[in-house]
Amino acid sequence: MPKSKYIIIVLLLACAACLDADISVLLKNETKTRQLETVQLEGRAYVRVDNLNPLLGSIAKCEYQDNRMYLYAFGEQFIFLPDSAYYSFNNEVFNMHYPLLELDSTFYLPEAFVLEQLPLHFPDSVAIKANVLQITKPKDRSVQRIILDPGHGGKDPGAVGKCGFREKDINLAVALKLKQFLEKELGVTVLMTRSDDRFVSLSDRTKFANDNRADIFVSIHTNASNSRSAKGLETYYLSTAMTSEARAAEALENGVVEIYEGKGEKQKYDDLAFILSDLSQTEHLENSNILATSVHQNLVAGTRGSDRGIKQANFYVLRGAFMPSILIEMGFISNADEEVLLTNKDYQDRLARTMFEGIKRFKYRFDRIRSV
Repeated sequence: MPKSKYIIIVLLLACAACLDADISVLLKNETKTRQLETVQLEGRAYVRVDNLNPLLGSIAKCEYQDNRMYLYAFGEQFIFLPDSAYYSFNNEVFNMHYPLLELDSTFYLPEAFVLEQLPLHFPDSVAIKANVLQITKPKDRSVQRIILDPGHGGKDPGAVGKCGFREKDINLAVALKLKQFLEKELGVTVLMTRSDDRFVSLSDRTKFANDNRADIFVSIHTNASNSRSAKGLETYYLSTAMTSEARAAEALENGVVEIYEGKGEKQKYDDLAFILSDLSQTEHLENSNILATSVHQNLVAGTRGSDRGIKQANFYVLRGAFMPSILIEMGFISNADEEVLLTNKDYQDRLARTMFEGIKRFKYRFDRIRSV
């Protein structure tokens, strides 16, 4: 065989090896390179977006209604169209040469986007040096730790339905399901103020969230009313109660203090009222409103329950929580029909799933803002 043919074969084999080669990545402050896996799709090298996100500190989100995939990285937004090589960045259109692909609900970006486009858009943070992709990863300020607070517990049963079902058991069952969704699908750390049937004071619940530097605090409850016809879903965030319904819910949840924590304990909580005027708390209240809206909208749509609205109330369990915090009333155990629903495992799954979707939507929005 002529020597020239040997050279051609060697070159072809070298090119093939390059096509299958993973991308070497070095993160700032690390001494050892990592490997970003590439896969062959339609004869080209592609990178799975899920594998790219941890390296960039980015977030990917698909909006199937708009037929778009959004990527948020370094405080900026990319907009991709599936099966298109074009994307939008800072109101300009760029060409990756090869299209964004979706296989089995997983998105893949062409290798060229990683090696060529990212250094182009972020020259101070992404560069190719000695065939290594070097990344200055931004500080991770995303939602990483969530506290779930199943209301009541132990000697405090919460509200009790006509059939004898107890609020504390329903709250815990839904919270445990929600914990699984959050950990499995968002990969966040989820801590619970109680994971079994034990009593925890209201102040200790909030203290637990602060001590663990939580990013979100979600307190889960079941409502009750003297009116057997009262029904529906409510979601609260902290403020002074303004409506009669909010005051009733506030009295119900706060009333456990002197019953189960002892006389005189109420003053301890009332002394925390100054927090509402604190500037940092005001910031959290604004985000609490956004979190409450996101979760409540998903709850109502997903369960098709009666919408009693998003409200503000002065719940003791939310006072002093220096993070976005909400309290969810999942329905009225005092209503015979809703008591049956609230104790149904399939319905509890639906409650947990819709809460998860609301938290996920909030996380995507909140992470984008904090990464800027």
